[in-house]
Amino acid sequence: MLVSIGCTTRMGDLTVATPKNLPGEFRVVKKGIEGKDCSYRIFFFIPVGIMNPSMDGAVDDALAKVEDADALVDASFFWDRLILLLYNHSCIRVEGTAINTR
Repeated sequence: MLVSIGCTTRMGDLTVATPKNLPGEFRVVKKGIEGKDCSYRIFFFIPVGIMNPSMDGAVDDALAKVEDADALVDASFFWDRLILLLYNHSCIRVEGTAINTR
């Protein structure tokens, strides 16, 4: 018998997601960019890789996919989970518009 559970939770929205101060003007580099940071576990409690995903990791992953971008605007964060008998994973995912502030 196989048992699985999965769900996605919207964590919220941010007008701007960046660890830096923004200047008054910026340039849109790419719309609809997505990034994620995930953790994996076997037998419910043995971590494989990082222990807990982070919003910072998800933003960094999204920005790494777009050359010349240093921040996200209109960002939405989601928490995706998949729970199986022997394997679980949890991801924080971000979707937004990549911008350049320099």
